[in-house]
Order: sequence, then C-alpha cells, then structure tokens
Amino acid sequence: MSQTEGSAIEVNSERAGSGANFNIAYKQFDDLCGQFYHSWFRYHPEHAVDVGVYDYADLLTSYEHDDIGALMALDQKMLSALDELNIEKLDKVRQTDFHLIKGAITVELHDLEENDWRYRNPIDYVPVNAIYQLLIHPGKNFHQAIENRLQILPEYLRGARVMLSHFPERVVPQWAATAKDISASGADFVRGLARHPLIAAKFSTPARLQPLLDDAANALHDFAVYLETDVIPGAEGKFASGHYRFNRLLNEKHCLQADADKVLAFGERLAEQTEKELLLQSERICGEQDIAKALDKVRAKHPDASQLLDTYRKKMQAAHSWLLKSDIVTVPEKQSLKVLQTPVFMRELIPFAAYEPPMPQDEQQRGLYYVTTVKDESLLIEHNDFSIDLTSVHEAFPGHHLQFVTANQNHKCNITRLLHASASMYEGWALYCEQLVFEQGLYDKKEHQFMMLRDRLWRALRVIIDVKLHTGQIGFDDAVNLLVDRLGFDSLQAKLEINWYSSAAATPLCYAVGREIILKTRDKVLGDITAIDKTELKEFHDRLLSQGSIALPLVIQDAFGEQVWQSVHDEIFAD
Repeated sequence: MSQTEGSAIEVNSERAGSGANFNIAYKQFDDLCGQFYHSWFRYHPEHAVDVGVYDYADLLTSYEHDDIGALMALDQKMLSALDELNIEKLDKVRQTDFHLIKGAITVELHDLEENDWRYRNPIDYVPVNAIYQLLIHPGKNFHQAIENRLQILPEYLRGARVMLSHFPERVVPQWAATAKDISASGADFVRGLARHPLIAAKFSTPARLQPLLDDAANALHDFAVYLETDVIPGAEGKFASGHYRFNRLLNEKHCLQADADKVLAFGERLAEQTEKELLLQSERICGEQDIAKALDKVRAKHPDASQLLDTYRKKMQAAHSWLLKSDIVTVPEKQSLKVLQTPVFMRELIPFAAYEPPMPQDEQQRGLYYVTTVKDESLLIEHNDFSIDLTSVHEAFPGHHLQFVTANQNHKCNITRLLHASASMYEGWALYCEQLVFEQGLYDKKEHQFMMLRDRLWRALRVIIDVKLHTGQIGFDDAVNLLVDRLGFDSLQAKLEINWYSSAAATPLCYAVGREIILKTRDKVLGDITAIDKTELKEFHDRLLSQGSIALPLVIQDAFGEQVWQSVHDEIFAD
C-alpha cells in the first residue's frame, strides 16, 4: 500500500468493483474517505507509516498553530460532509466504516478544542518511536525518511520547549516524568543506531549517519534535562479526562452505548465474583483461603533471568503447536512471530510484555512480541512459569498475533479499520483466549487456574481504576496502592501500570469488558459450550475475527446481528 507523493488513498479498493451492488453512493463515500485521509496523514505522519502509507514518512507530527488549525478545519469539513451522506444507501461494511470514521473525528476534534495535548503531555513530543517505527516498518523511501526525521529532531524539540513554556502549570507531572525517562533512554538508543542491522544493510556507509545520530541523541538528552529542571517542578496539570470525555470515548471510540457508571458497576461485580473464585482456588494451592500466600507459592517457580527470553519463545511455540492441533480457529498459514527484549525507551510504558502487529503489506506477517526482561528477583516473580504460559496465549496464540494477522489478511481490513482499531476487540479477544485454552484443555494445573483468575481480577480492577481515575473518584497513589494491595504488585511496576492508565482513558477497561461481550455473545449464538462440537466453535471464532480489530459492538452487530448485540449489551450493562 506504499503511496507516492500526491497520490490518492484507496480506502476500499478491494470492494470497489463495478458490479450490481456497487453504486454512486459507495463511490461518493470511498472518494470522500480517500481524500480525507490523504490530507489527514499530512498531520499524522506516524499514523500513516503504521498503515503502510509513506507519503509523509520524512516528517514528525506537527504542533505548529497553523497546522493544528488546519487539522481542526479538515475534521470539521469531514464531519459536515458525512452528515450530508445518506447512510442508508451504503452497504453494511461501509455503514460500519461510516460510524468508525465519524466517531474518531468527533473525538479528535473535541480533544483539540478542549484538551490540547501540546500543553499537557510532553510524551507526545518525544520522537524516539517515530525513528523506531521506520526500523520495524521500513518503506521504499527509508533512507530519506530516517535521515530527515533525524535531521529535524533537534529543532523539533527546541520548538517543543517553547510550546511547553506557554502554560507550564498545565503539564501533567506524571507524564512529564515519563517523557524525561523516555528521552534519556531514547538518547542512548538513537546514538547507537549506526550498529542497527537494518541501518547496516540499507546504508553503504552507516558511519556517515553518526553526526545526525549524535545531534539527535544530544537533543533528546537536553530535552530530558529541561523536563527535569524546568517543567516537572512546576507541573500541576490533571490527567483525569472527566465524565464528559470519558463517556464520549466509551460511545464514540468503543461504541459501547454505556456510561461510566454502568461500566464501573460491571467492573465491581466482576472483581467481587472473581475474588471469591480466587479465594477458593487459593485453598487448593496452599491449604487455606489466602490469596497472598498462594500467590507467593505460585510465583516462586520462574526461570532465571538469563533464560527468560528463551522460555517465552518455547512457551509461544508450544501454544502455536497446540492451537494447530485443536482446530478451534483458523490459523493463518502466512505468519511469523519474533520474541525480543522490549527496547529500552519503551520500558516506561511496557512493564511486562506487549505485542506489535505487522502491517497488512508485510509478506511474512511478522509480529513482534516484546518482553521486558528484569534481573531483580522481586520483579522476576511476575515472569513465573504459569504467567508466561498465559501471557503467550494472550500475546501470541490464539491471542493478539493470530487476531491481527487474521484481520490483515481480510479484505475488509481497509485504512479506516486499520486506523481505528479498538481495544474492546483486540484486548477483549486476547483475554477471552486465556479462558478459552482452559476450556479446551491446554492447561489443567491448579496453578494455571489460580493465575488465570488473578489476571482476571487484575483486568476487573483495571475497569474500576480506569473509570475512577478519570472521573476524579481516586487519585494516582490510591490506584497504585490498589494494585499493590489486591494483586501483590511491586510498587514500581504498579506505578508504571497506573501511569499508562492515566494517559489512556477508557482503554484499560476494554480487556474485561471485551471478554465479557465475547462470552455473552458466544452463549447467545452457541448455547452450552460443552454441548457443541469444535466445528461450531471454530465457525464462531472465525466469524468473530472476520471484521478486523474495530470496536467490538460493531463486530458483533456485523457478524451476528443487531438483536444479538442488544441482548448482550442489556445483560452486561443492565441497571
């Protein structure tokens, strides 16, 4: 899907034929979206690269007033154009895309008008990931792109200082501290890039990049110092999104048709129920209903730090082999997955493990499975044998990797769907898979069951914390203590977790909410899971994954019908 400068963006090229089902309304909508994205990518060059569009790969996300004003005007114009369309004349797939793009633009425009990131979030100024993404998703203009991004980086960060100096009191202190750490570790990462395998392969003389790398690294270091000395001491900004924005995210981004109060009530019910099950399971582990004692016993079995990555690789491969034999979902033939250490500059945002999907254009469909390695024994216990098993199911098979690769190979996975993925789908599916493998016999040890329930409690607490943090019901330290007290988290890891929650409103809740939606849908469609054969289960999973990574309510409506979704919604979010 690599584009040339000035090219049109084909949003629905796979389905834009000239058959009887194609009409003028379809073309009007497709052209409108294509024109919009072609302009929109100018202001979001990193998002463009993520979906394989390299027109602006040599740029960084602009924070200039003129560009922000132009983006807002573009969004307003697109919303007006969408309002003029007759959605009833569109086919089902385009109707879904209509809701996706309208919701995303609505959220973006509101955020620019009411919560301008330029004065609040220094993390978004740190362009280390903009360099890294070119290394994992290189395009045909790789040389020009990476050289130009490196070249403009120092001036970019000098401009960031000016922006942050306008209203220093608006800066969120937790985000400033994270930005400082990312900048400092990112400086070391960038300085050493001449030794990166891709740089060595693409540049005949990689050493000629070193002056650019040194200048960029020095700029990142100086920015870290600036944040520590000039920004953090006076930062007083609040991270809470407030009820209005939080509810907008629930409805416009995740299409949940529920407000914060109803989502919170669900999370509290799930936490209470799961904690009761966990108490019973702890008795099987240590002879008494003591979750902390049972957790200590389970976590005591873990690999040495030197064997951690190899252990993850083996567990991932075992999950893949089992999945092929189980035949409970179609496994794409064209895929690969690489386990590697989390890059140092990402570790502030990834305390445990994470997944990076391939682009649809990637012939190998190679995903990246990040593991944040540790040496401290107190931190290594979170990488115990049983947690690694479950994490490999979640991140790899049949979790994230299978789901994203399946979406990439589906003709419905157009730019609109790639850009507007929802955690309600991809995190809901991954958490659902942790239970699915128990049902299907992959794991049968009591320790696995205990950790599965503990992780479910973790996700239930995410719902509670997510809502309460962003509606002002609890503070940052209270949320940290909740993870330490209820889950036995190390305080540092708990702080990293809550820091992520603070900057990702209405995302942490998606794990548990998405899992519940999938389970309720399965009950409605299939009935008693023990009374069906694997063919029916496989068909259900394949239909569920056929819509891409978009908001789960839209997936359920498109795959199983509006009536099924409404029934599921009413059951989960009933008053």
